Amino acid sequence: MKKILLVLSTICLMGACSTEKDKETHQPEDTEIEQSSPAQDKPEEEIKKKEAESKETIKSNEADKFSIPTVKVPSPYNEEGNMAKEHTLEEYMEMIEKHGGIVRFEMDDYPVRAIDNDNIRDITNLGDAFIDISVNAAYQIPESEIPVVYEWFISTQPDDLKGTPASEYRTWEEATNLERGIMQMVYLTAPSLNDLGYIIENDEFDHPALQVIQQDFFQLGSPSVLIPAPQTATDMTMFDIMLNIKSQWEQVGRFENPAENKAEFEKLYKELRSETNNLLVRINYVLTQTY
Repeated sequence: MKKILLVLSTICLMGACSTEKDKETHQPEDTEIEQSSPAQDKPEEEIKKKEAESKETIKSNEADKFSIPTVKVPSPYNEEGNMAKEHTLEEYMEMIEKHGGIVRFEMDDYPVRAIDNDNIRDITNLGDAFIDISVNAAYQIPESEIPVVYEWFISTQPDDLKGTPASEYRTWEEATNLERGIMQMVYLTAPSLNDLGYIIENDEFDHPALQVIQQDFFQLGSPSVLIPAPQTATDMTMFDIMLNIKSQWEQVGRFENPAENKAEFEKLYKELRSETNNLLVRINYVLTQTY
């Protein structure tokens, strides 16, 4: 996926890594296209036509350039429109006990399941990635990138854990569904946050990336995006934190006229970025704890 406005690398989410040189290098492509349009020896109408075509090409490719990537997953519903996998609360508790506290289903094994408790039905995400059931998509990184993401998190050590060896952390395999989901989500949303920061800093609110980024964050904040279910004591705290961040995603996504209300929009952005940065430290802490 090509990110045109990526001034900061994903690994630079924690720090201020941008420089003036970076800003000069990573300019939006629509500016480059317009500047390279040949104006000499062409009638004015044809020039305008070519410029319009270039802009339409940019718009048609917006989602591919700036959207947060997802992978398709099976629908949680069967052909009759009912949940494909259903469990009673008693069955779910038995599964947890049988599997040592963590129940995990792969993305192709219907991770979104119904848990029934008397007259209450919970639609529960028992996978290790955030899942949008409105479009049957998961926010999941390729398996080849998992070592990079895991190393990124355990290397972001708070002062009182500085120098803690990797052997003191639970491995990716030992991490809970929610911990895995958070690590993947922070990694996947980092480029969009970086792009958004560039847009705000440079007052480029007319760039097509802004609309796509806001649409993505608005969708992330919707009820159809299911956070992996908490299954441990530390998961409960992390789940509450993610509910708050989910609300922040939605606020950034539905914010109207950012250019006319830059100060307020920038405040929302900085709050979201700060909470996202804090997740790196929080995950670092919880991965040193057993469950």
